[in-house]
Amino acid sequence: MRYIAFAVGLAMFGTTAQAATEYTGDKVQGMPVISALDVADLPTGQHRFMFEGVETATGQHWYVPLMVAKGAKPGKKVLLQAGVHGDEMNGVRIVQQAMAQLEPAKMKGSVVAVIGPNRSGIERIARTWAIANDGTELVDYNRVHPGKEQGNPPERQAWLMWNKVYKGNVELALDYHTQTSGTAYPLFIYADYRNDEVKTLAELFPADQIKKDPGEPGSMETTFVEHGIPAITVEVGAPRIYQQDMIDRGLQGALNVLTHYQVIDGKIGANAKTEQTYIGNEMSSVRATTGGFAEILVKIGDEVKQGQQVALQRNAFGDVIATYTADRDGKVLAVSTDVIREHRAMLVRILGQNPAQSCQNGC
Repeated sequence: MRYIAFAVGLAMFGTTAQAATEYTGDKVQGMPVISALDVADLPTGQHRFMFEGVETATGQHWYVPLMVAKGAKPGKKVLLQAGVHGDEMNGVRIVQQAMAQLEPAKMKGSVVAVIGPNRSGIERIARTWAIANDGTELVDYNRVHPGKEQGNPPERQAWLMWNKVYKGNVELALDYHTQTSGTAYPLFIYADYRNDEVKTLAELFPADQIKKDPGEPGSMETTFVEHGIPAITVEVGAPRIYQQDMIDRGLQGALNVLTHYQVIDGKIGANAKTEQTYIGNEMSSVRATTGGFAEILVKIGDEVKQGQQVALQRNAFGDVIATYTADRDGKVLAVSTDVIREHRAMLVRILGQNPAQSCQNGC
């Protein structure tokens, strides 16, 4: 039906108006398939699509679920995204719930929702994109943006998403993540505080901790910021599961952002100021120096002092074979949730405040 409407629209406008949203004519699970999105083409309302992504090894395509809430009046264009890493689930439910609450007839601007652009990772419930060639290569999809048109599959997928979905449709971006399998975060945000609008986005969330962070090359967040689009990485707890408290607070942050930018009407709820969020600028990880059975002696959010014991490991006989201490004062940001930890595995991550670094990562 949507494909027919698109064709009729082209006939009505003739050669003077060419819609940029490109429909393939196919449907997947009843949803129209598009190969390019232009929110300006869409009428006011809620829309659902499957985006035709990169080809698989057998020449088929990966399809990315997209939702669009197009407001009745002009306003900010906001991206809500989850599933850049395929084992990070809390953000998926946050994005779903946010979209379900939107009433386009009362909105200004638009909200684009993307679920699982890393299709390989989502299908495998894994952090990485698996390239089938040459015995399989695992690639972090959050390190290849904005991609390459003729790159490997994750690079090409990133290029397609950037050029056919994000470009022209996004002015602010919230990219939801969690810690990876075997570890856990609180509600935590990476934000480049050198950008005032990024700082605003971060502090609209009722986060437990925020890191003033210059960014990671190739990540979604950093790529958006480099292209003049304020963005933050919102880490929402532990992987592979739904945590209702994390979902509720992550949703509150999204609604606060939409309210602040007048996309929706409402009042700002719990945020960094009301929750007295801990804001740091240096992060370090205590890593295993051997394989063994780990015991974590601190909890997320605990205050720790340099030299304080934070973890130990035992061998199969129960003997303590390694002990670990904090390398700085700060707060526990992340912990291992898996007991068995190999050499170099993260045991405890600590976020600290270093006055000497404050202006480097945002004053």
